[in-house]
Amino acid sequence: MKRLRFGVVGCGAIVTLHQLPALRRSPEVEVVGVTDLDGAWAARVARRFGVPAAYTDHRALLDRVDAVLVATPNATHAEIACAFLERGVHVLCEKPLATTRADVERMYAAADRGGAQLVAGHCLRFSPNLALLARVVAQGWLGEVERVTAAIGAPYDAGAQRTDFRRQRGLAGGGVLIDLGVHVLDLAVWYAGAPPEVTGFAAHAAPGWEVESDAEVTLALGGRARAEVAASFTQMLANTFTVRGREGWARASLYVPTQLTLFAERARVCARAGLQDLVLPGVSMYDAQLAHFCRVVRDGEAPLVTRSQVLATIDTIERCYARAAA
Repeated sequence: MKRLRFGVVGCGAIVTLHQLPALRRSPEVEVVGVTDLDGAWAARVARRFGVPAAYTDHRALLDRVDAVLVATPNATHAEIACAFLERGVHVLCEKPLATTRADVERMYAAADRGGAQLVAGHCLRFSPNLALLARVVAQGWLGEVERVTAAIGAPYDAGAQRTDFRRQRGLAGGGVLIDLGVHVLDLAVWYAGAPPEVTGFAAHAAPGWEVESDAEVTLALGGRARAEVAASFTQMLANTFTVRGREGWARASLYVPTQLTLFAERARVCARAGLQDLVLPGVSMYDAQLAHFCRVVRDGEAPLVTRSQVLATIDTIERCYARAAA
């Protein structure tokens, strides 16, 4: 089977720590070029990962690749992705897919015109514990869902940042809610199976931030279900996602993909022994996401993150920001 010629646009930490290692491990792809505005850094990354070419302009890849990973600052995703999609190049785009509904729709329209696949890179969908939690909810093990709580965050300055775009409105397109909170909002949309309704939003910008560094959102998920979501670039939060139903509950770590705590009346193991701490196989979410992307491109598999779910998530974020501006 001929491997997909892959390009990478943007060489930040997620790319060098996770995405490029996954691309290098995959037997289905061949990375033929990387790009970054910092040419010296792009060349260094290319040497490190054995990529034959490095560029400062993503357009240099247009006629050289079958697919690209777009991993640039949030507000630049739409313009870059559309350039490739219009040419029939398939795109795996890091979250958030775009920073406005208008740009999300523009990207999908470009994919339709170019006959290319556009896949939103919500890596947590492929985390073993969160994937299992989705099955637990879908199969009704917890009964009717009543409450979802999620918290994601850590001090932004605790780690080195190669660039500082997340503090800047023009490049980030929003603050911690769209950059980090989008992970758990996407999970809430996935598990709920319907667009949420924003019932409350509060945000705070720390000194030096043009956008919010901390955010809290409350949502109605349909029926009796309610959600409380917190995201922070200033505090170490629990970094967990919890679903409580009338007949049980489950909690998954957002950063320990093998960990799921479960109590469900319908689970025989819980009936015998009570609360269960499950340890799942340590599968890389980035490997799983890339394998799924390749199946979407080659076999026509439906993207796990659907267009309607992406739109529901960005609509939720836009409604939150509209509340803050009112």
